[in-house]
Amino acid sequence: MATLNLRLDDDLDERLTREAEIADETRSELARAAIAALLEQRERQRFLAAIARAARERGGREAQAVAEEALPADNEALEIAEGKSARQPKAAYKARRKKR
Repeated sequence: MATLNLRLDDDLDERLTREAEIADETRSELARAAIAALLEQRERQRFLAAIARAARERGGREAQAVAEEALPADNEALEIAEGKSARQPKAAYKARRKKR
C-alpha cells in the first residue's frame, strides 16, 4: 500500500478527527474512503458526459435528452452491481462498558 502525506488546514483536520471518532474509524480510513468516493464520482461524471457528447454528435433529440437527464443522477444500481451498496450509518456514540 502506498503512502500519501498531505497538509490539512486546522478546520478540516478538526472535522476529520471529529468524524473519525463518531464513525469509530481511523482518520486514514476516512480519508481513503473520501478519496475513493471522489474519484468514482469524477469517473462516472466523465463517462456520462461522454455519453451525452456522443448523443449530441448523433443529433438524436431523444437520445440527447435521456443522456443529459442521466448526467446528474447518482447511479445507485451501478453501486449495488459493483458490490458497493450504501453503508448503514453508525451510531454517533459508543456504549461504554461497565467496569467490574
